[in-house]
Amino acid sequence: MSTLTKITTVESKLFLRDTTSAVMTFALPIGLMAVFGSIGLGEDDPENGITKAFLPVMALALSAALLGLSVLPTVLATYREKGILRRLSTTPVHPGNVLAAQLLVNLAALVASAVMVVLLGALAFDLGTPSSVAGFLVAFALTATALFAIGLLVAALAPTGKAATSIGMLLFFPSMFFAGIWTPGDLMPSWAQPIRDVSPLGAGMEAMQDAWNGSWPGGTNLLALAVVTVVAGAVAARVFRWE
Repeated sequence: MSTLTKITTVESKLFLRDTTSAVMTFALPIGLMAVFGSIGLGEDDPENGITKAFLPVMALALSAALLGLSVLPTVLATYREKGILRRLSTTPVHPGNVLAAQLLVNLAALVASAVMVVLLGALAFDLGTPSSVAGFLVAFALTATALFAIGLLVAALAPTGKAATSIGMLLFFPSMFFAGIWTPGDLMPSWAQPIRDVSPLGAGMEAMQDAWNGSWPGGTNLLALAVVTVVAGAVAARVFRWE
């Protein structure tokens, strides 16, 4: 068994023991689907630009944002604050393995959450499944990488775990607004709609909804997600500190 596999196994157990992480990753999106699906939010509302795709995509986007902007940076910043990464840097187990393991664990959790959301939407609320599977997978992957890249940047800059949590939440709530979660579709202010097209959460939701409805995700959305992934990831790699 490789070093990365061993560390990933340990990090997986720690992730599942953390009640907050488990609730945010699994219980929250499932709860949103159950509550809003039962009151009919999953129905098409062409007048306001809302389709059946909105509810499952919203649940997926929130799960990805919470993992990327809160769970991932908080854990890594806490490890650095407590000196865990510094101590690992003096052993054959390079701290980069911890970073890679965290990314793998959070990605696996997000994929598991996505599978549960899609199955619940299809079986319980007749929301169907993504019509363009390839487009949906591309949009989902780019949304995850963009949000995780931002999370790594937060972890690189935050001096403590609590600071990482605070910064992540400061990014999370405006992201929900510009993604159209609070005011979906045409209900969003006209000045905010162009921002939605290029903000990580907004671009991700639009791209996944397009694919769910049978269209290939918009080029502007995919390009915005790719740019965020590359830029935030590159800056995070440059400024990340092990101690």
